[in-house]
Amino acid sequence: MQCYDTTTTAPPKPRPSGTSYIPTLDGWRAIAIVAVMTCHGLDEQNPYAGPLGYAGVLLFFAISGFLITSRMLDEHELTGTLNLGKFYLRRAFRILPPALFFLLVSTVLGLLGVIPFNILNIAKALFFVRNYTYLDYADHSTWFSAHFWSLSVEEHFYLIWPTVLVLAGMKRARWVAPALATATIVWRGLDEHFEFVARTFHAPYLSDNWGRTDYLADVLLWGCTLAIWLGRRPWKLVLPKGTSTVVCWGLLGFIYVAFFTPYFPHSRNFVNLFMAMLVGCTVTDPGGLLGRILEWSPLRFIGRLSYSLYLWQQLFFHGAQAPRWFQQFPLNLVFIFAAACFSYYLVERPTVRLGHRFARPPKLGHPDDVRSPESGTAEMSVASPVGSEAGV
Repeated sequence: MQCYDTTTTAPPKPRPSGTSYIPTLDGWRAIAIVAVMTCHGLDEQNPYAGPLGYAGVLLFFAISGFLITSRMLDEHELTGTLNLGKFYLRRAFRILPPALFFLLVSTVLGLLGVIPFNILNIAKALFFVRNYTYLDYADHSTWFSAHFWSLSVEEHFYLIWPTVLVLAGMKRARWVAPALATATIVWRGLDEHFEFVARTFHAPYLSDNWGRTDYLADVLLWGCTLAIWLGRRPWKLVLPKGTSTVVCWGLLGFIYVAFFTPYFPHSRNFVNLFMAMLVGCTVTDPGGLLGRILEWSPLRFIGRLSYSLYLWQQLFFHGAQAPRWFQQFPLNLVFIFAAACFSYYLVERPTVRLGHRFARPPKLGHPDDVRSPESGTAEMSVASPVGSEAGV
């Protein structure tokens, strides 16, 4: 896969010394969150709305699988082991405080009568089971926690994959990850046809539910697979000039066909893999045209805010309801970015730093990492949230 012919290749952009930060991923996060927000801002009858938002969420998942596995590979190479306790503690401090803050504000607004309120919907989001519960949009309060379906998928992934990686070991994980992704595709096809889960639990809404973790695990696992196969420094793989841009345009074209045309009814079985390939191609060729676009500073800034944007945008869009004054365009965009910045700078970053004090990562390279107390300075490189690491 490596090619070092200087006449046909462009050298990769230098990365900050001693960092595992991949700025290209911030650009992809920005693309993903813009797709989600555009979906929620479009009229519900617009045929592009649903597929566009869903594609954005799939992209978030591919990024999460790639990034989380890359971080664990870093830790294993630097320390010779994976400390699951510290990993889960860092994840908890990153994901939970912004999410809990959003749910708290939503509860207060609901109790004050500003938005529709149902404590059961808040509980479903709080315990990250939103993707296995019925989304009853006839109850208008459902809208304000509906987006927690994707956060539920992320949390289920964080709980399961690190343990699988530790049990399998790094060498076997090269084959375990793609095997599990393939098994997910087979299971999804069987369950769509026979409706095992819906029949077992007498829950028709679980039939053909493309928000279920067991239906979506492959997009995360393909990201994990690419992270393992590309290694800790994927940008050191030098591709022939222009390769990544051409491949990515081809992948995007296929994804468009899969979502918006009826010509290839089974093509969406490949979409999850191609989402991960989009990430992998640009990460291995950051000097390419698409890589340079994704590393554009405004995109990276939006990418850093993507988790907070994902949480708060739901409050300022109205779904099928009549819009309230704070959900009117373009004022709602101002509120979304204001709320996201407040959450990112006053909740997300401080709690991430707190988590790193309790469970210090083995290596710095993220803007939310903090140096040792004696240095008193923060890492200056730029990077991103979720789950966002998606953020979502």
